[in-house]
Amino acid sequence: MPGSRYIHVDIFGKTFNERTTMAIGKSDILAIENDLIEAIKKNDIGFLDRVLHDELVFLAPDGQIVTKQMDLDSHRRGDMIVDHLIPSFGDVRISDDIATVVVVYETKGSMLGRPIQGKFRYLRVWKEFGDGLKVVAGCCSMLSEGV
Repeated sequence: MPGSRYIHVDIFGKTFNERTTMAIGKSDILAIENDLIEAIKKNDIGFLDRVLHDELVFLAPDGQIVTKQMDLDSHRRGDMIVDHLIPSFGDVRISDDIATVVVVYETKGSMLGRPIQGKFRYLRVWKEFGDGLKVVAGCCSMLSEGV
């Protein structure tokens, strides 16, 4: 579905506001989600820095609020080691320049030296900015067996 934004153009001292449209498609969201998965596996700080919004708010499974800086610092330190991360995409909804994605990851690895394994459901909110799609919010919860 198309979104819109205004471009401010200054011509001979006069400012005009021109409305332009942009379209986020499901294929765009699934592609950047897959890129995000690869970046998480490889601790690709450059990619993560580009796609996580500076004002990111993420709720971890334990309820902790995680900021962009906290997430990047964790990747820099190598706190999380991913052995296995298989996504199963669920709902993708798009409204103008915002997309929400629900994905379940089958996960195996370690966090701060402690093993983690299981299924985790993530909700991510992506927003289109002038420099591309960015995650502005999200949350994660561990699923019980059989879900």
